[in-house]
Amino acid sequence: MKTISTVPAPALDASGFLAECDRRAAAGWAAIHTQPFWHDLRTRGLDRDTYVDLMSQIFHYTKHNAQNQALAAMRVDSERLPLLRFCLRHAYEEAGHDLMVLHDLACLDVDPASVRASAPCPETEAFVGWLERVARECDATARLGYSYWAESCYSHIADLTDAMRQGLGLTSAQMTFFAAHSAIDREHFDEVRRIAAEFCDTPQRRDGMLHVLETSLALTGGILHGVQRRREERARA
Repeated sequence: MKTISTVPAPALDASGFLAECDRRAAAGWAAIHTQPFWHDLRTRGLDRDTYVDLMSQIFHYTKHNAQNQALAAMRVDSERLPLLRFCLRHAYEEAGHDLMVLHDLACLDVDPASVRASAPCPETEAFVGWLERVARECDATARLGYSYWAESCYSHIADLTDAMRQGLGLTSAQMTFFAAHSAIDREHFDEVRRIAAEFCDTPQRRDGMLHVLETSLALTGGILHGVQRRREERARA
């Protein structure tokens, strides 16, 4: 798993800070692309069981995203009104994205009740708990680090979405979490960048956002590792 950087944010203007965010996000994805999950994805494709497991993990953490984004707003007052409005509006817009996952799985005849009743893997539980702590204890600008890469991930997961289309024969209508989400997130990403440039206005806030960016991406790599571990367990059974 990727080692989390402890390098503080360099002294940069807003555009330089955003470029640093881009650099660290790209490095995080490059690390994920060296992991066994991605190697198997590129060499063996994506089988139905692995797809269902992956989407189930996405369901288990996505269903908390609106809530932990709203929780982050509790640490913001009207002195930073655009940031407060961003947190609350973004929480509202995130609500229901877990239902997209259930819709997509239902297209493969996976019962939504079985997904809801399934247990998340330990890596998913760790991610959810950690992100809630970030929202509860850190400045709201810190959680922007998660939004930064999550709203701009689509070029980095092209191997995955291609495998869904080619290996499983899924259409855009059966991939609403990724296909419809990508159109929504283009606008969200522009807003995340604008808010980060305006409100990550101290070295501490920049360091906080960068730490969450790198850590949340590494923990997401951990979720993929958990999915890969269960794939290998099924292969040995």
